[in-house]
Amino acid sequence: MRRVAKLEIIFGLFALALIYFVIVNNTSITGFVISPANGITLISPSDNTQTKETNIYFMFKYPTEFKMEECSLILNDQVARTTKGLLSPYDTRIRAELVPGTYYWSIECTDTNNMKLSSTTRRLVIEEKEESALRITGFLNRQGFVYEFELKDGLELNISNVVPNDVIRARMNDNTYEISILRVIQDYSTGTESVEFLVTPGDKRIKLEEGGLISVDFNNDGKNDLNIMLNDISYRRAFFTLSTKQEAQPEEAKPPLSEKPSIITSPAQEKKDKVRTEEQQLAQKPAQAEGLIEIFLIGLIVVMIIIIISTLKNRRDEEKEYITKLKKKATEKRPKRKKRKAKKKISKKKRLKKKSEKRRAKKKQS
Repeated sequence: MRRVAKLEIIFGLFALALIYFVIVNNTSITGFVISPANGITLISPSDNTQTKETNIYFMFKYPTEFKMEECSLILNDQVARTTKGLLSPYDTRIRAELVPGTYYWSIECTDTNNMKLSSTTRRLVIEEKEESALRITGFLNRQGFVYEFELKDGLELNISNVVPNDVIRARMNDNTYEISILRVIQDYSTGTESVEFLVTPGDKRIKLEEGGLISVDFNNDGKNDLNIMLNDISYRRAFFTLSTKQEAQPEEAKPPLSEKPSIITSPAQEKKDKVRTEEQQLAQKPAQAEGLIEIFLIGLIVVMIIIIISTLKNRRDEEKEYITKLKKKATEKRPKRKKRKAKKKISKKKRLKKKSEKRRAKKKQS
């Protein structure tokens, strides 16, 4: 009985240890796998991007339940760069200096438990770089850079890594206009990403959200001089596209000269919001499935503990009943032996008495 109880205890403890190992290390048993809720999500650059910039930041994010050991940038099925620092589940980037050509890139990460996660593959085209109309210089007496260019028809510039204290300077004939970057806002809790800047002369303070487009009239002549589009914000660095393409406006829609320029939201922002909502919905489904799996495993553990305790209790009760039965049998057998011994003693006495009586009778006869 005791050996059987010990085997059941050992089996129960082994089952509990196995379930704990499955939960912690995502180990599969008989085809049952606890898989991560999401893989790696690529942020930037978008698929089929064509650019003349050679300094590219590859941005991505991964689920918060993972603690990554390292992440690698895969270019054309080869590891281009690997980073082990500044890894964040919300926004991580790997910088690479590329030459003109076509690249197929993806991200592969390994967590502390040696589990590998990989992303989808995107296409990137680096075009031949022409002579840039943008001139970048640094300030002598303070931090920041000046991005300077000439305003002319058909101008289109991409300005990246813009931070507070930077200045975008536009020259038109003998006039100079400046856009001073005041704040780069990136709040993950509310999903707010925007840039605040000051346009001089005129001291027009403007707030532009990510994906938004605004047209600026520097000299207040009723004609838009420059279109500014905020493409992306990452690590509190802004990525702009500047162009001088004129947008046709009816006469009634022209704002007064004294009014501040209004923000025009582009379809890119609406598309990005839809993508975010879809990603959140997709993220909720695996999270719910994972919660159900955890509840099922916890319930299974509780049931096994109850079964083990009940079996141990039953075994103890059976052992007690067995011991009490043995004691009863032992107590019942002992008085019978005494009675037999007593009977034997009585029969011996009777025999002795009979023998003595016979002797006395013989003496009397003699």
